[in-house]
Amino acid sequence: MLYAADTRFAKPLLARLRAEPDLCIGENEPYGGHLPGDAIARHAIAWQRLNALIEVRNDLIATPDQQVHWAARLAPILQQALADTGQ
Repeated sequence: MLYAADTRFAKPLLARLRAEPDLCIGENEPYGGHLPGDAIARHAIAWQRLNALIEVRNDLIATPDQQVHWAARLAPILQQALADTGQ
């Protein structure tokens, strides 16, 4: 998972993801979570919106069924992390 200086959403999301016993979570690895001028900078950071970037291994989302699986798995985690921010 990648994030920049604003950790309002990133920290609750990291906590929720790390609570999943079968996930291996990297934090800003192997690079930092902010690239000047990228989509997150333009659409989130510039507007002070909550943000984080989740990267999923390509082999885990190669098929439509795998994509549906990960969407269904991540959706409640994202919703819970957002609720944890109080926003």
